[in-house]
Amino acid sequence: MSITQLSVFVENKPGHLADTLATLADGRVNVLSFTIADTIDYGILRLVVDQVERAKDLLQAAGYAVVENPVVCALLPNEPGILATVIRMVSDSGLDIEYIYLGAQDSLILRTEQMERLEAMLIEKGFRVLGPGDLS
Repeated sequence: MSITQLSVFVENKPGHLADTLATLADGRVNVLSFTIADTIDYGILRLVVDQVERAKDLLQAAGYAVVENPVVCALLPNEPGILATVIRMVSDSGLDIEYIYLGAQDSLILRTEQMERLEAMLIEKGFRVLGPGDLS
């Protein structure tokens, strides 16, 4: 049930992030969630989009290195402390979070080495986990 995230390697120079996002915009791909981690030379732009294959093709045609990764996208109720509750639950289960970021529509994007276990745990605790068909 996991969704696909695209990791795009973007040179860390003024205007390059804007160019990357413009490539998607020009191709009519909607960015639903994103985060970026940077180093001195480049950034890793992690994206959840409505058209994964189209986005991947557009970015690769523009010369970007793109990697696909499964991630879990769970909807969170809009209430104080819910993020702390979810993180504690994952921590108490012994799962190691590789990375995490907030997504659109009160969602949380998570990646761990045991994706199926994470999905099952979230569903068992009453969280709605989105699949690919929920993104278009």
